[in-house]
Amino acid sequence: MKSKLTKNQKTIILCLTLFFLLIAASFAYNKFSGREDVIKETLEKTSGKTESIMLPDFILKDWDGNETSVKDLLGKPTIINFWATWCKYCEEEMPDFQIAYDKYKDKVNFIMIDAVDGVQETEEKGKNYIEQNGYTFPVYFDVNMEGVINLGITGFPTTLFVSPEGELLLAWPSYLSGDRLMSMVATMAGENEE
Repeated sequence: MKSKLTKNQKTIILCLTLFFLLIAASFAYNKFSGREDVIKETLEKTSGKTESIMLPDFILKDWDGNETSVKDLLGKPTIINFWATWCKYCEEEMPDFQIAYDKYKDKVNFIMIDAVDGVQETEEKGKNYIEQNGYTFPVYFDVNMEGVINLGITGFPTTLFVSPEGELLLAWPSYLSGDRLMSMVATMAGENEE
């Protein structure tokens, strides 16, 4: 049964979608103009913000089937990654997320969210994939696509960098290379990785 979105929800989704598109365009411009260090600069920038964008709350299921609010999972710098088993780029970046998790799990929260639509992606497929590959980072399931819809996510993988208070610091709506991911996570952890 489909539920209709209110005018306010549609406006929020439109604003977030535009936000993500602007971020993507900015990074594409900076990448092709030779300024790949913009990621680190963006994450380290703490002044000059006019308005912060807060992570909207949504419900996830944990590995054991318990429901939890995404905001209850915050409290320290947080990396949120939306993925699916059918996504080739998600598959490519998963080993790098495991390496980052192993190194920074005490300083940074990792919330790996399987976008479950119930047709192309199911909890069973997601759990089998994680177990077969031996991943140990925390996995959650967006079984109602509430997070995907509330954030206006249109493609996978999508990675969000969130402050301990829930402020969206950066959105990366595409594949993250291992080096880039480690640099970004190190910055979130308060380290300067060379």
